[in-house]
Amino acid sequence: MNRTVALILVGLAGVMWASSGVAVQDFFAHSYKSAMDLTNIRMMMAGLFLLLIAWLHGGLKRSLRILRFKPRLWIDTAVYGIAGVALMQFTYFQAISIGGAAATTVIQYACPAFVVIFDSLYYRRLPTRGEVLAVILAMVGVFLLVTGGDIDKLLVPLACVLWSLASGAFFAFSAIFPKHLFESRVDQYFLTSVGMIIGGLFTFLLVDEINWLPFFQSDTIFDVMWIIIFGTVGAFLLFNMGLVYLTPEEASVTAAMEPVASVVLSFFIFGTMFGLIEIVGILMVILAIMTPIFIRS
Repeated sequence: MNRTVALILVGLAGVMWASSGVAVQDFFAHSYKSAMDLTNIRMMMAGLFLLLIAWLHGGLKRSLRILRFKPRLWIDTAVYGIAGVALMQFTYFQAISIGGAAATTVIQYACPAFVVIFDSLYYRRLPTRGEVLAVILAMVGVFLLVTGGDIDKLLVPLACVLWSLASGAFFAFSAIFPKHLFESRVDQYFLTSVGMIIGGLFTFLLVDEINWLPFFQSDTIFDVMWIIIFGTVGAFLLFNMGLVYLTPEEASVTAAMEPVASVVLSFFIFGTMFGLIEIVGILMVILAIMTPIFIRS
């Protein structure tokens, strides 16, 4: 796979994640289930489906052989499943339940700042000029979005802002942490599936009730299946397939399609509107996502 195809795959993953965010917002409008409940069913069902794909693809057998000789990688896989997948999904759902899909997704994509910080600490290097500019653009953009430029106002609920930023931090972690697993030749299908199953098992400790029947009611089943099939299985597969051939910064850049698609879909489906200052903030966040790949020094 060449780099151009990898960029396209990660961009498509961003669009799929955006569509799942809109489906999540619609789900919470019709269900009493919590964000953790939704995280639980999403990860368990998607993880089992992806495990079948890993087996058919041949990645299951190859990866188990690698982990047999490097058992410590099981710990890393569990860490990825809990911190890189389960907590990222829960914080994202929680933010959407409070402030809606569009605002949550844009705020979450302050994640280039987290990517820069984590990447610099991991590789013990100073950030480049482009990365510093991305951080500044992201922070100013989020400030304009949530306040409309008035420091005394908060247009987006504070809880939504905090949960969205937490989701951005976990997303940044998921873009950086698996790289060494891929370098050890752990299959991306295997990592995604087993990580989700481990994360899903972890969420059983935190769910309100172990009852999946309410997810399959007539007014929620379409949202749930869309979230699982397109927003999870499809999106994570495409993202991890592209991530193998991209740097974490490039991966976060091409996933810039997510906040754009989320704003557009939220406008047409929910009638979500933003003022001029908030639109400027959204554009600054998108520029922040794109900056590191164009300014490398």
